[in-house]
Amino acid sequence: MTAAVITASASIVVAVLVFVLNQYAQIRAERRGARLDRVASQLRDLYGPLHALVDVNERLWQALRDDNLPGQQQRRSDAALTEDQQDQWMRWVQQALMPANIRMRELILGRADLVIEDGMPEALRAFCAHVAAYEVVLAHPDDRRPALITHPGAAYVDYVRRSFDALKREQHRLLATRRSGRR
Repeated sequence: MTAAVITASASIVVAVLVFVLNQYAQIRAERRGARLDRVASQLRDLYGPLHALVDVNERLWQALRDDNLPGQQQRRSDAALTEDQQDQWMRWVQQALMPANIRMRELILGRADLVIEDGMPEALRAFCAHVAAYEVVLAHPDDRRPALITHPGAAYVDYVRRSFDALKREQHRLLATRRSGRR
């Protein structure tokens, strides 16, 4: 009789333990899946497109610099550029750089819920403010005043690249965990 009670009790304890461990594993797998979905959305809908657009703009910017684009100080001074240089600069700004900048700002503002941090990072806020300020400059091309807010430069580019790289590493880690059977 005692052996039967011990066996039955042990069976119940093992069954409860297996159930609890199974529930725990299932919750972890669901959390990992939800995290993977979030990271995929961050990459697909915000940081991936931002990364691509930043790369395109950086390549264009470097090509302009290599083609002897006058430096920022010269572009900002009163009589800095010749008319030909000013025309060339405005063509590049209006046809290539600003359309990509506007698209990036739309992505940031439209998908702010996907930003990694709890609040909006300073580099993103500074970039959005610069784009708005430059739109005013483009609305009055004969004025030739510089944008009220300058481009955040490396701070913005580095933020986008670091964030994209961090999310890709996390995505690979989550996928590797899923593939290895550790659920």
